[in-house]
Amino acid sequence: MEPPKIRLVCLDIDGTLTDGVGGPAIPGAVQAVRRIRERMPVRLVTNTTSVPHRVLAARLTEQALLDEPTRLVTPASVARRALPERGHARGLLYVEPEAREDFEWFHADPVGPAVVLGTEGHGLRVADLQPAFRRLLEGGTLYTLQRNRYFRKGGELVTDLGPVAAFLTYASGREAETLGKPSKLLFDTVAQEAGVRREEIAMVGDDAEFDVSASVALGMTGALVRTGKFRADDATRFTPRPTVVLDSVADLPAWLVIV
Repeated sequence: MEPPKIRLVCLDIDGTLTDGVGGPAIPGAVQAVRRIRERMPVRLVTNTTSVPHRVLAARLTEQALLDEPTRLVTPASVARRALPERGHARGLLYVEPEAREDFEWFHADPVGPAVVLGTEGHGLRVADLQPAFRRLLEGGTLYTLQRNRYFRKGGELVTDLGPVAAFLTYASGREAETLGKPSKLLFDTVAQEAGVRREEIAMVGDDAEFDVSASVALGMTGALVRTGKFRADDATRFTPRPTVVLDSVADLPAWLVIV
């Protein structure tokens, strides 16, 4: 059986389209996005949690990487759609102050059903997480906007949200549902809104584990780029392996022509 045709491309942002968080566009990225859009729909999919959707969309539009704010998918946008449908629009919220505007729909309630984790915790103390820990023991549901291990900031690798989520899941014995990449929920949401099947999506990113391997495990095409947080052994470190490894996103349009 031939693999499904690619009908939609999801592009990671930091390290794939831009040089780090809020950095300049990677050489050839703008032209690559433009060429791909001429052939099929494109969604920019990020696990960034510290910048509100409005600000990030404006920045990417200015860089000529985004043509429509609704085509930017963030963990917060998935949360806004999924949690109210489940009756989980209230509870404990841990996000950066500048990102709170994306959660105006969420109501603070110490006994609410949801615990939403959305900060990598560089300013948190263990004591700050005790209310979340106790709420989980009482039956609350833990949602983490993403569970990346680390990201590149200022030229260095720093811990991301994943270790904070791991702290709470280990302490409480409760699993967390991930709302950002590489969750099935996120990609099913993207597929439904675009009118394609999940298996017809290609995910392109610099995170071999969460952008690429996890996407391939969901039946999607996974393209790994050698930029951003990419390390020399990433192409073979995780299973399933990437569908393809490219030097950068600039090489993506040419590869799409032959698949």
